[in-house]
Amino acid sequence: MESIINEYGTESEGESNVGSMSNNALTLNQLSTNNTTQTNSVAAASHLAASQISKVENQPQNTTLVPSATSFFSLGEKSDFIPQQQQFEVIEGKLKPNEPEIMLPPGTKILDVPSRILSAIKVAREKTDNKRGRFNNNSSIPKRQLFTLSKEHIKGVNAVKWCGEFGQVLASASMDGTVRIWDVFRSKECIRVISHDGAVKDIQWNSEGKTILSCGYEKLVKLTDLETGATIQSFLHPQFVTSLRFNPSQSNVFVAGMTKDGLISWDVRANKIIKEFRKFWGSANDLEFFPDGSQLLTCSDYVVRNSADKNIVVWDVGSATAVSNQIYQEAFSCTALRIHSAQKHFVAQSNANYIAIFRSESPWRLDKRKRFEGHLVNGHPIRCNFSLEPDNGRYLVSGDSNGAIFFYDWSTSKNIKSIENAHQGPCTDVSWHPVLGGTVASCGWDGRVLVWG
Repeated sequence: MESIINEYGTESEGESNVGSMSNNALTLNQLSTNNTTQTNSVAAASHLAASQISKVENQPQNTTLVPSATSFFSLGEKSDFIPQQQQFEVIEGKLKPNEPEIMLPPGTKILDVPSRILSAIKVAREKTDNKRGRFNNNSSIPKRQLFTLSKEHIKGVNAVKWCGEFGQVLASASMDGTVRIWDVFRSKECIRVISHDGAVKDIQWNSEGKTILSCGYEKLVKLTDLETGATIQSFLHPQFVTSLRFNPSQSNVFVAGMTKDGLISWDVRANKIIKEFRKFWGSANDLEFFPDGSQLLTCSDYVVRNSADKNIVVWDVGSATAVSNQIYQEAFSCTALRIHSAQKHFVAQSNANYIAIFRSESPWRLDKRKRFEGHLVNGHPIRCNFSLEPDNGRYLVSGDSNGAIFFYDWSTSKNIKSIENAHQGPCTDVSWHPVLGGTVASCGWDGRVLVWG
């Protein structure tokens, strides 16, 4: 990943850019006085250039500067000026950039696989062919922050997900009503924006990674084509939609969880409801299909009479009926569910400040001798995820209500690494890259999307 870091340049280069922009502003002002026929256009350009070199301390109170990804000089450093190519407008007391343009090499499509990922795939195949596929301890635990993607989100981010099988791009869903697609390995910019009329709670890529589902507080699920940015379908719901999952055995079917009225299963091709899971308890915090797609796990915020025995429910997808609701007996709701790659266990992020482990077969018993402890949830929508290639579930990562990131070993359940103060406020989600071992993306209520490696 060192090659990624070196592409950003140095701080001295940034300072020279400020000087050049200042000279440009003076030149434009001189032209405007000498050439009256171009007064309007040149004055506008002068105003833009002057605004781009303004300092943070000159901004009005309660105004936040949002830098572009091209302004990053080195790890953890922040720019004190606005990049030249970015324009800003004041929205709700904060500076928010106008819709970004797609910045990719000529002839490149958004979903083309970057050379960085292609190289990693080639190396992995060579190791497999030579039967040297063993990795050192902690080989897929990030060592440091690589970079911060430009702070385009002006409110908290609920979820981050790498695209499809190869992780060409990264998607983030925010309370500011947008889903942003990030080209992490090429332009380092936001290259696509999907807008909603309310906060976006969850996102889900289809199996091919060409389209993405997004949902939130406008009672609507959108299916968007990533290359064109066009909305393919819209699915109207009677309540706010809080979670989404495609059925792994039926690529054109997805299930949406709502705040009150249960779950709805949709056929994407016909834009019609297939099943309704009406007997439901509470808001659907998260969903997870079993690998064969025949059963579905849900967790909710339902707690009554000092018990949460309806918090985790197993559903039969074919009949849309509850198979079991006596899985988790403790009086704490859960915020996330994940099935281990070995398919013998699943985990639940509990508001009791630990991650519980369950068997993936009936009667889905809780493992009372083993759990993942150390991080805090404290009622926040904290998610967790298993590592992917090359470890396939060897590690478990979790966000934290204090902004930290915790890494656990699956076999021992011990905390093997913590990144303190990764975010200012709760760290809500952390996502492993599907190809690049040791590369993860994180997000939080500070609006930032970070990449670690």
